[in-house]
Amino acid sequence: MKKMLALLLLSSAALIGNSFAATVYVNGKAVDQKIIAQAMNQFKKSSPMAAAQMSNPQFQKEILQSIGMQQAILAEGNSQGLDKSDAYQQKLQEIKPMIYAQILQEKSVQGSISDADTKAKYDQLKDQAAKQKQYKVSHILVKEESKAKELIAKLDKGAKFADLAKKNSIDPGSKTKGGDLGWSDGSNYVPEFTKAVQGLEKGKYTKEPVKSQFGYHIIMLEDVKTGSANTLPPYDKVKEQLKQQIQSEKTRAFFDGLKAKYKVEVK
Repeated sequence: MKKMLALLLLSSAALIGNSFAATVYVNGKAVDQKIIAQAMNQFKKSSPMAAAQMSNPQFQKEILQSIGMQQAILAEGNSQGLDKSDAYQQKLQEIKPMIYAQILQEKSVQGSISDADTKAKYDQLKDQAAKQKQYKVSHILVKEESKAKELIAKLDKGAKFADLAKKNSIDPGSKTKGGDLGWSDGSNYVPEFTKAVQGLEKGKYTKEPVKSQFGYHIIMLEDVKTGSANTLPPYDKVKEQLKQQIQSEKTRAFFDGLKAKYKVEVK
C-alpha cells in the first residue's frame, strides 16, 4: 500500500502546474474535506520530513494530486465492479492483517503522551545511566588458542600487558595503544567478551583465552566506575525521541501480549 502511495505521489509530480490548488476535484466534483484531512494526517505521520514539508504549498499540491488519483482509481474500480470480484476479495484477505495491525497499533497508543510521561522516562534513563557500571578494558586478540595461552603464561611471569598487545595483537584498532579499548558499559562488545569482563576483578586478566567470532582474547580489566548521568543530552534535546520511544514500547507491549494470548509459537 505504501509503495502504491509513493508511486501515485511520483506520478502526480509530473502533472503539477505552477499554481497552488486549495482542494482537488475529480470529474468536477470536490473531494470530501474529511478524506483530504485524513490523508494529510497520514502523510504527517509517515515521516518527520513529510510533516516538515506540510507548510510548503508545492508539497501540499502534490499530496492533493495524489489524493485525487486515489479517488479516480476508486471511481474506476467501482465502475468496473471490482469490489464484487474474486480478485478483489482475495487481495483484501491478503492485506487485512496489515490493516488490522495498523488499527490495533493505533488503539494501543491512544491518548497523547504527556510531558510528565516523557520527563519520567528521561529521569528513569538518567538514573540508570548514573548507576550503570563502566569498564576500562584492554585486550590482546590472536587467531590461535595456543598463542593466547602462550601469552597468558608470559603475563604470569611478569610480562607487561601493553607490550605483548603491541607486539602480538591482531586488532588494529587497539594494538598500537597497548590493547586499550577505553571505557564501556559492555554493550558494544560481543556477549562472551562482556561476560568475561564482568567476571574479572580490577587489575586482573583472564587466565583462559576467551573465544569469540574474531579469535581468542586475553582481557585485562584496568578499572571500574559507575556511569555519569551527565552523559545524557539535555531533556529538551531528546523530548521528541523519548515520546517516540514510549510509543514504541506501548506498541511492543501490546503485540507481545497478543502473541502470548494467542500462543504464537514456531515448533
